[in-house]
Amino acid sequence: MKRNILLCLATLMLLVACGEQKDVFVIKGEINNLGGRPLLAVYETEIGVAIDTLIPFDGKIEMVGSSAEIVPVQLYEMGWQPFMCLYLRNGERVELKGDAKNLYEMELKGNSLNRNLWKFISTHSEIFYDAYEAGVQSEFRSSLSAMYKIKKARLDSLIISYVDAHQGDVVSSILIGDYLLTYDNYELCDSLWQGLQEKARLPYIARTMQHLHRELSFEKENSKLPYMRMLNESDSICYVSTRKSRATLVCMWQASDKQADVMHKVLQHYARRYTPQQLQVVTISFDNDTACWHSVVDSDTSRVVNMWSDGLYTSDMFTKYHLSRLPVYMLGDSVGNILVRTPHLPDKDLDAQLDSLVSIDKYAIETPIFKL
Repeated sequence: MKRNILLCLATLMLLVACGEQKDVFVIKGEINNLGGRPLLAVYETEIGVAIDTLIPFDGKIEMVGSSAEIVPVQLYEMGWQPFMCLYLRNGERVELKGDAKNLYEMELKGNSLNRNLWKFISTHSEIFYDAYEAGVQSEFRSSLSAMYKIKKARLDSLIISYVDAHQGDVVSSILIGDYLLTYDNYELCDSLWQGLQEKARLPYIARTMQHLHRELSFEKENSKLPYMRMLNESDSICYVSTRKSRATLVCMWQASDKQADVMHKVLQHYARRYTPQQLQVVTISFDNDTACWHSVVDSDTSRVVNMWSDGLYTSDMFTKYHLSRLPVYMLGDSVGNILVRTPHLPDKDLDAQLDSLVSIDKYAIETPIFKL
């Protein structure tokens, strides 16, 4: 009877232990030459970033983490020096064995994802190491940036070749998201990403791609004049198209500003100086109500198109254009590209660009100038 009870308890403990393993991931290692220094493990959880300290005992380290989906677990040496990145989710286990001073010769046991990724990296360790070292050195010596570009291009070519040949492999997803992707090559990475099979796309990298796409779209959108369909002085909706003139000057302002009359007179000067085919001038007001705005614009007999935004400070324009103050003056061409953005008028850069825009003979778009 006593023996049966002990067997039941042992079985119960085993079942509990197995259950716990399904709810966590495990990293174990026997690593020489850590010098007693701990490793730091950093990874994302559902509630934020987790940071675990792996203190070696006789060179042995161990940690238990939790994530329902595959996440990168970045290991750092002291001073936040990158050591190794592993990819795990609950129920998985990775074991490391080797020398901290010979990282690329580290033996790795565990799930196939980490084994396959590490096999690829260690096989081409020279290329990965050269690109990493050149990147670190170029941060301190700008003269080395050309060398870094060469090393990075070599690594990028290696990664692209692998991804093209392994479109159903989750390793390809990691190589795109964690080793290739930058702001400058998003379109290339997106093309590679779209070529992957659905099973190869890791969720956390998909979120990174989506986030970067939104940022780049936002940045691109920020380079365009706003969509101008708003309330005019007659309290009716009007629309201004940039295609009606070679240039459009937009002023985002508040009629309640103590300098409103001065600002408006400056804009009227621009409207008189150029023909309607050369320039159209538009104001967009962000006043709390239309009464104050009407008091300033109702007497305006110039060609200035006065508009009022009912979104006020909740308008997405403030977020879209990173507005922290008013007024803001924007000069755009006939397709709405912002060429100059400035907090003051007159502005020599805006005037020079405007003269270039309205003169067909010497028309030339310079590099956009954003002064706020």
